[in-house]
Amino acid sequence: MYENISVRDKRRPTSDTFVGSKGSMRYPGQPESPPGWYHDRGQSYIERQFSKELDDLAARIESEHWFGDPEKHGRYRVDFILKDARLIIELDGHEFHSTREQLEKDAIRQRYLTRAGYSVIRFTGREINRNAEACVREVREMYQERMQRAPAKYRVLYIDYQFLVRQMAEAIRFYQGIHPSRHLEMPTLEEFIPHAVDWLHEKSFITAFVFLPPEEKCRISHLEGVVAEYDNGEVRVNIVDDEMYSLELGKHMMSFSHLFDDFYLVADDPVYVDPLRSVLPANLNEHLPGQTGLKYLPGGKILRKGNDETSFAGTDLARVRWQDVWYPIGTSMGLATHEL
Repeated sequence: MYENISVRDKRRPTSDTFVGSKGSMRYPGQPESPPGWYHDRGQSYIERQFSKELDDLAARIESEHWFGDPEKHGRYRVDFILKDARLIIELDGHEFHSTREQLEKDAIRQRYLTRAGYSVIRFTGREINRNAEACVREVREMYQERMQRAPAKYRVLYIDYQFLVRQMAEAIRFYQGIHPSRHLEMPTLEEFIPHAVDWLHEKSFITAFVFLPPEEKCRISHLEGVVAEYDNGEVRVNIVDDEMYSLELGKHMMSFSHLFDDFYLVADDPVYVDPLRSVLPANLNEHLPGQTGLKYLPGGKILRKGNDETSFAGTDLARVRWQDVWYPIGTSMGLATHEL
């Protein structure tokens, strides 16, 4: 059962809470509405021809979205976007996409959009003029294929590795004290992750990001890109090292929030309050399943310290469903649930 403690209401932080005031963002931006300075130039001829053939796609496809650094007022305008399938459609008129310089810019732009999590479909103006209906049909087929393969939800698990290691060390001392006849060893990260997912009561595919200082990366570098299987699905592990790894975790969470539906966090530090709060829905749900009178924030779960120790007391994250991180640590050591 997940537990909750009372908190005061607080406004949802804005999406740029964690963006530094100097330098460019390390991670690509999210699709946004046009910046305030931009005046819609109207659709080009080939965009109008393409739009006329959209038919059933018209309700799903959007135009006039921008990617990039908010401090630069948007970086790239994309012609059309299908957010749920993570598809961008670019129409390349000959006038603006035929020079060597422009082709290089297009390549840089495409790499940027790929890093932001989108696949880019490009059509030349000649293709649109020759048969716009066929171009739309190709987009529709790709959209349907991607949606058929897509999971019902995209889930992401963020792990503060130093926090986890500290909790493992404390937990093993505690459990060894109450089970002196047992020989308990600190679990590895690959042993812990499936138990963490199990205690979060989750299934299907989950993308995990482990954040840690550079000097510790050698301890788990062999897990980069590894897919760890568990009873109900699998977890793909990614490792991110940075001197300011806790701040980097928050930036990463916010920068890629458009790619995920549910957010899971293994950590307990005030630095994570604003990033996680900003990617969760603005409003509380009325009650937890099977319970009454307990409002909670949907879309997220936390493995953290207990109510007497957590850094999230008094913040909105106390309304996020959670479990004590010692439970998955204990079961990954080989302890049964009744021995925790």
